Amino acid sequence: MNTTRTLFVSSVVRTLFLVVNIIVAFFMMPFVVRQLGDHWYGIWVILGSFAGYYYLLDFGLASAVTRYVTTHIEKEEYEQANAIINTSLVIYSLIALLILMITGGTVIFASLFVTKPEDLLLIRYVIAIMGINMAIEFPFKAFAGIIQAYLRYDLQTYANFLSFSLSTLSILFFLSHGYGLLALALITFLTTQLSNILFFFISKYLFREMRINFKFVRKSDAKKLFSYSVWALVIQIANQMRFRVDSFVIAGILSATAVTHYFIGAQLVEYFLNLVYKATNIMTPVFAKYHARGDIAAIQEKMLFVTRINTILSVFGGGLIIIVGKAFIARWMGAGYADAYPVLMILMIAMMLEIIVNPLDNLLYAISRHRFLAILNTVEGSVNLFLSLILVRYYGIYGVALGTAVPMVLARVFIPVYACRQIGLPIEKYLSNIGQTVFCSICYLVITYWASRSWLSSENYINIIIVCAVAGTVYTVFIPFISFSREERNLLLSMVIKR
Repeated sequence: MNTTRTLFVSSVVRTLFLVVNIIVAFFMMPFVVRQLGDHWYGIWVILGSFAGYYYLLDFGLASAVTRYVTTHIEKEEYEQANAIINTSLVIYSLIALLILMITGGTVIFASLFVTKPEDLLLIRYVIAIMGINMAIEFPFKAFAGIIQAYLRYDLQTYANFLSFSLSTLSILFFLSHGYGLLALALITFLTTQLSNILFFFISKYLFREMRINFKFVRKSDAKKLFSYSVWALVIQIANQMRFRVDSFVIAGILSATAVTHYFIGAQLVEYFLNLVYKATNIMTPVFAKYHARGDIAAIQEKMLFVTRINTILSVFGGGLIIIVGKAFIARWMGAGYADAYPVLMILMIAMMLEIIVNPLDNLLYAISRHRFLAILNTVEGSVNLFLSLILVRYYGIYGVALGTAVPMVLARVFIPVYACRQIGLPIEKYLSNIGQTVFCSICYLVITYWASRSWLSSENYINIIIVCAVAGTVYTVFIPFISFSREERNLLLSMVIKR
């Protein structure tokens, strides 16, 4: 299977899996909220956000491991690839011990931030389970670059689908039989370990030359990994501030219940973001291969092509969600959660721009110019936190959404200027590459909104599905002729139809 075909298959499989994930979540989220209640569901979201900060202890190594393993496998330098894998395995094992220590301290001092004494014991159990889960997961990160090197994201998706299915069925069974937050945490723990084991065996299957042996551990490779990862770590810290600080701000100033209402709107935006990323956020190893060959022309060509795809998905997909979002939330969660729609609308506008420029993020990682992203995202995350803390007191959860969206939009403007300069691409060519697609898509969305107002006023699923289906079908018919050349349309067709 050639690279184009492999990428397409991986993209389709990843996207279909996420579609299934979203459909399941569509039914599961109201069920879980009802079973746990707004208070405990809000606690679950807060603890999940807290656990996400453990990923900062990765120190950006995953990006470094992916880049170097991909490069060494591409050049058939298998001993060097094994050196990177084994060295990172030792580092990640030490980090796992650190996570266990931090988890133990958090459990002991949980009473300092839990305001209700009756909640304390259960929260301690959940924190402990989440921490142990993270500690076990970290050593598996040593194999992160293998699947990317072979572009076999589809195999990883099959494994994820198995663990996801078991998780969903278990949650349905245990929560419907009266179990609560503790059962949810245990189910997540067990299915995550299944994913980890499958991930290892897939990596071993793809990279048959892989050897786990202490003789491959090298101090020089550890230095090389950390020299690359330091800026990736800064990006990780900044991204936690950009995307994960909201729930803490809302919980600290408003309430756990308010977290649930905010999370409903934010989660729909995140589903959309993940859906697009599963389809297109796989270009870093591709850019890295071309960079290793010194083929700048190929990098420019692939980047512009993928950016147009992202623009189509972002502007039309995000715009359509804004159009149907109000009716959807009212039907899905009920009239009591109507305040989630303005959150969705504010965040979605910012996320559309984030998706458009994402291929440039992939590019900067591939050519080791991600220091710029680290600085930019740190500034954005700091402004995000500052604005959110101020605006939440005046506008509640809407203020937090604005505090996230405004700096995100402003920061994304700078990325094309810098990234295009790194590969010798005029910024005018980059903008003209997407300008016509953006204009036509927005005009079409305005027409769609005007034509669908009466259909969406009744707030039922059938009307929402009809609006999405009709709008999507018409858009799919005409947008390829606006955004792609004849050769590009033939390339897209050849991905779908194996010749």
